[in-house]
Amino acid sequence: MSEAQKKEQTLGIIAQYTKDLSFENINPISQIESSNEQPNIDVKLNINHEKGKQEDVYIVSLKINISAKVKDTTLFILELSYVGEFVIKGFEQSMIEPILYVECPRLLFPFARSIIASAVNEGGFPPLYLAPVNFVDLYQQQLNAKNQTKQ
Repeated sequence: MSEAQKKEQTLGIIAQYTKDLSFENINPISQIESSNEQPNIDVKLNINHEKGKQEDVYIVSLKINISAKVKDTTLFILELSYVGEFVIKGFEQSMIEPILYVECPRLLFPFARSIIASAVNEGGFPPLYLAPVNFVDLYQQQLNAKNQTKQ
């Protein structure tokens, strides 16, 4: 690829926003018997994308579902859909999918992580700071799953 072609490549965020946020405080800490047991936190992360209305615009959404339980008691459930609108142009077509599943979520995740920590804290629990996510590994797992399904 020539130097001129590299300069024409663009990956930029047009907008990012919380599309949907739900926090259900099912069992406040004050109603749980004192227990030194750490809650079991179950985190599910999905990445979806669609083509925007304008050329070279893509909409990427991180959907994060979290439930926290102690023994069989659910403490809270959080659902977040955090969306970014990206302009992606000048890349080979084969690079678009990895950008949508790796780079775009990587750019959105710190903001979603902050929203989650704040929502959990405002819900009466200590803030929940999600560990960083390796989106390259997630993308590779998705590709491997697709390849196994085809076989």
